[in-house]
Amino acid sequence: MVIMEQIERPFLPAALPPPSLPLARYLPPLPEGMVARWLTENVPPGAWVLDPFGSTPLAALEAARAGYRILVASNNPILSFMLEILAAAPPAREFEAAIAALSESRRGEERLERYLYGLYSTACPVCGQTAQAVGYIWQREQAAPVKVRYHCPACGSDGEKPFSPADQEQLAAAGSDAMSRSRALSRILQEGNEDQRSTVEEALKTYLARPLNVLSTLINRSEGLAIPPERKRLLTALLISVCDEANTLWPWPAARPRPRQLIVPPQFHENNLWLALEQAVAIWSSQPAPVPLTQWPALPPESGGICLFQGRIKSLLPLPNEVQPAAILSAVPRPNQAFWTLCALWSGWLWGRDAVNPLRGALERRRYDWHWMTHALHSALSGPNQRLPAGTPFFAVGTELTPGFLLSLLTAPVAAGFGLEGLAVSGEENLAQFWWRSGIPAEPPAKQSPKLISRQAIQSYLTRRGEPANYLSLYTTSLAGLVSAGQLPRDIDEVGSDLMARTQSTLAELLEDRSFLMRFAGKTTSEEGGVWWLAEPTDSETPLADRLEREVVNLLTRRAEIWRQEVDEVVYQAFPGLLTPSAELIEACLASYGETAGNQPMLWRLAGQEQPAARRADLKSAATLLARLANSLGYQAVGEDPILWQEKDGQTAYQFFVMASSNISRYLLETQPFPLNRCVLVLPGGRSSLLNLKLRRDPRLNAAVEGGWHILKFRHLRQLAGMNNLSHALWEELLDGDPPRWEEATQIAMF
Repeated sequence: MVIMEQIERPFLPAALPPPSLPLARYLPPLPEGMVARWLTENVPPGAWVLDPFGSTPLAALEAARAGYRILVASNNPILSFMLEILAAAPPAREFEAAIAALSESRRGEERLERYLYGLYSTACPVCGQTAQAVGYIWQREQAAPVKVRYHCPACGSDGEKPFSPADQEQLAAAGSDAMSRSRALSRILQEGNEDQRSTVEEALKTYLARPLNVLSTLINRSEGLAIPPERKRLLTALLISVCDEANTLWPWPAARPRPRQLIVPPQFHENNLWLALEQAVAIWSSQPAPVPLTQWPALPPESGGICLFQGRIKSLLPLPNEVQPAAILSAVPRPNQAFWTLCALWSGWLWGRDAVNPLRGALERRRYDWHWMTHALHSALSGPNQRLPAGTPFFAVGTELTPGFLLSLLTAPVAAGFGLEGLAVSGEENLAQFWWRSGIPAEPPAKQSPKLISRQAIQSYLTRRGEPANYLSLYTTSLAGLVSAGQLPRDIDEVGSDLMARTQSTLAELLEDRSFLMRFAGKTTSEEGGVWWLAEPTDSETPLADRLEREVVNLLTRRAEIWRQEVDEVVYQAFPGLLTPSAELIEACLASYGETAGNQPMLWRLAGQEQPAARRADLKSAATLLARLANSLGYQAVGEDPILWQEKDGQTAYQFFVMASSNISRYLLETQPFPLNRCVLVLPGGRSSLLNLKLRRDPRLNAAVEGGWHILKFRHLRQLAGMNNLSHALWEELLDGDPPRWEEATQIAMF
């Protein structure tokens, strides 16, 4: 039998959410603090660390600031350049000086800044003065925008207005984009590479005429500026942001776009590119302090720094004796056709054709599926496994999880010769942490079938979780079980294109087995919609949400004040691996019982009304009020837990469960001796938001409430008890008058 707990580790908490970065919408959202935390626990200070993917500057910057020397292999010129600029941490004034020089350059007889302001000028609909268009709202495949977003400096108004004939004149003033498109192509394509033309032309379709012309003008003028080289580099950094702001991959209304394909949204936003240039200063100058960075083979100081190798990791190996990494770490990137294709375009536009060479493969590849991703990860990991000492630890963070990505994240290291020692998944944050070690021989494959292994893993997981789980949770559990049992391929040549289909087919058989699992439907009817629970939940734990609530209450009760990160530490230790609770659920528990201390939003303490003595008084008061109400309605209140309202003939009319928590599962999931519409939970109003979240997480609880259970808040109980002449009919009408604010029964996405 597979014992999943053997590889489950406490999730490493983050100190802060992912910091802002240029091009962040394409990069792995790596929370701040995880990298430094893992390094300090596993690697001696000053040691060498290897990042074989270089997928985000955040990992290298955090490692260097923690006192480590990190060798980063980056084959993407855009990412390499970003890392160089961010490590230098230039102040905002230097970027602003570069913009000032650009704004003073001429386009004909006119200053460039004035010319570009003119292209984005519009009439204010309030005062009639000339205003700046913040942007334009387009419908896909339309010849003109439908609306203008504006800000008027004269009267201070801003908003949206219809696209007018005068705005059409401004659009026409940008001129034809034929020359800009021709130049954009010529800066990328090389003779003999005409097979890449169709990909580049397809990518160029994500650029409208005006943005492409403006972008071309900005790049041309920046190349001709007589300014110091370092200042020109800062201007190039800002232009990278403008290259992205200029495309049509910005859905409107504004969302948090994470484009992976070059597909124009049905409705999108065209940005004012001069404003985008100015606004990019804040994000490029946001680093707190410089970090030493050298280009390979020059080495950074022993006190910590970054050594950047601009190429693939296999071209760097073997390493010299003085550079022997004590660990490997990386935020593993999801496949992203949009980002890699656009990086090829931007590299050519900013630095010329030769700069595109490392990315030419991206211009020839259309599909980035799990099979390609597995082979790409294996290619990067097999070299370090062979060249570094056996037992070298490898910490990998995977974000934005999908079944295919998870399969790659687990299959590639196994096939490259790494052994999995630990796993933790914060499903609702789409974040997984993996503890690997190089040169660890794989365990002999278990004799059980993959289906039996997956069944045992899911049975154990749901029993320990104590509440239903969604598809990706169960898929992750199934894969982890297969890894533990040595059932994933150990040789990359054994990773066939059918592996994904086989693992999903095995899981599908289990999900459809109603003697094993029952399904609660979700918003979609797809195979991956809904959540599943055990058909026969023998000896299952109390629901995870209830256990977490108790843990948080105990923490707040024991400590006068506690930092949020300390809460996470304790919680993740208590619920490791696949049981890692979401940040939303932890926050809901804290908000239900605690309050932040003064102006410290991350410092929590138990709220005054939640002090044990105060809550004991509330419970006693609620029992007294229920007795008073029973008497006024002609009932007799008997018992304590539950409190029963009995008719004169001894029949029970209602049963009340008075509680200070929102741990309602112990009542709602148990068979009751009375009809559900005669069962009432009585609890503090401060539990409403937490209870609402629990009802959305667990359709079993929501079904019980929908099936008749009443929820009566303390405050509503006091109001009812204070009413004169309360009749039976009015009592039944008002009993549900102040419900918790939950929505229609749905299961929130956990991954």
